[in-house]
Amino acid sequence: MRLPFTVIGGFLGAGKTTLLNRLLHQGRRRYAVLVNDFGSLNIDAALIAGHDGRTLQLTNGCACCSLGGGLLDGLGDLLDSGQPFDQVVVEASGVADPWRIAEVALVEPRLTLDAVLVLADATRLPTQLADRYVGETVRRQLLAADLVLLNKRDAAGAEALAAARTAALAVRPTLRLLATEQAAIPNDLLDQPLHQPRGRFRAEAAQHEDSFRRFLYQRDGRFDHAALVRALEAMPPSLLRLKGFCATTQGPALLQMVGPRWTLTPEPAEGIALVGIGTPELLDLAAALDAALA
Repeated sequence: MRLPFTVIGGFLGAGKTTLLNRLLHQGRRRYAVLVNDFGSLNIDAALIAGHDGRTLQLTNGCACCSLGGGLLDGLGDLLDSGQPFDQVVVEASGVADPWRIAEVALVEPRLTLDAVLVLADATRLPTQLADRYVGETVRRQLLAADLVLLNKRDAAGAEALAAARTAALAVRPTLRLLATEQAAIPNDLLDQPLHQPRGRFRAEAAQHEDSFRRFLYQRDGRFDHAALVRALEAMPPSLLRLKGFCATTQGPALLQMVGPRWTLTPEPAEGIALVGIGTPELLDLAAALDAALA
């Protein structure tokens, strides 16, 4: 029996993590979830039964695996493990072309391509498509999609949502669109194949992630909460995404920042570990973050 293979893509901060947690909480199927590393996916702590550094065993019978050496190695290990799963779900990197991952299911006889789901931030999609650094990446993600979730419709409002629809359809007029809040989808959406072959097209071999700057910020101390707020409000537009765990003078928190929007949610943390990504214009932010240390 061939396993359905689903790819979840979308640009940084579009809501991929929220969607994956929803799928895992629903418990309708036993999912095998593959991600680039555990730092890129914040699995709800209530779902985690245990982990060995590479695989999270989840209380609903699902498993979340780090890709480690790469997609093909991780997927091969999973399929060879003999574990009983109903569906394989892969989270693409926020700056990746999800079709490059979807093609794996076209050549692996134990898999069948079920869907390429792409999340798009309805509050920012037209701006992203027009951006000289980000636009081509977002356009390729939309081109790969069987279904585009225009997420954050509640924050966007009717006018911005309409603009997002227009921008998406300008990329491909036949796109299937679904407006969502908090990445909420119908329970039975993934119970039937969504993939519709659209002719023979292949992703180009270019590594688009090379067009972005990444950085890791780690410290043993904690942030002064007020100083951290000032630092976040002063972050440059070239910073696209910042996320991670940090201790602060008001308690430990999960930091999530997309563009100018950010949140600090109480979560257990020791020290500070943040990962960020930006355009090539992004300068070193270590000094600005160091200035916010308590």
